Amino acid sequence: MSGDKIIQKIEEEAKQDAAAIGAAAQEKARKEKERILAKAQEEVREIQAKSQVDAKEAAGRLQLIAELQSRKENLASKRKVLQEAFDRAAGQLEALPQEQWEKLIGRIVLGSDLTGRETLVVPAKDRPRYENGFLARLNGELKAQGREGALALSDKAADFADGVLIEGENCDYDGSFATLLEDVRTGEEYRVAELLFGAEVK
Repeated sequence: MSGDKIIQKIEEEAKQDAAAIGAAAQEKARKEKERILAKAQEEVREIQAKSQVDAKEAAGRLQLIAELQSRKENLASKRKVLQEAFDRAAGQLEALPQEQWEKLIGRIVLGSDLTGRETLVVPAKDRPRYENGFLARLNGELKAQGREGALALSDKAADFADGVLIEGENCDYDGSFATLLEDVRTGEEYRVAELLFGAEVK
């Protein structure tokens, strides 16, 4: 075989090898491309699915927050109405006519566990009411009940606006209207709220 033929054969074999290598490389590249594309598509689907879940969760959280805020505002509104109801009650107590005022104070004093020798601490504005015969009538009621009728007014004025503080030898009784209203509110808030709103205000 001449040198030219040998060279030609080598070149042909080299071309065939190159073609085979090229084809193999192209096939490998195609498969790698398909693998990468398939993986990318799978990741896209996973991201989309996660995004949908996240979107649903976010929407759920937003709805929950909105419901909680609405409930909070609703309860605040109900509390405001309830407070206004007790504020009006306090205003009515402050403006009681003399006869009704005496009945209320009488119930507070005479309904307490008294010996009849206690001291009454009253607001300065109410002192004339007691001194103009009311204190004497209270003592008369106590005597009629078989108790000592020796209630006396304290020299000091009460530090509350309305009501009476009964100072005894062993204990004191706070009969201020503010304290009485607070006691009523504590015990009756559920019932008042139910009357106003048909449900409990927590």
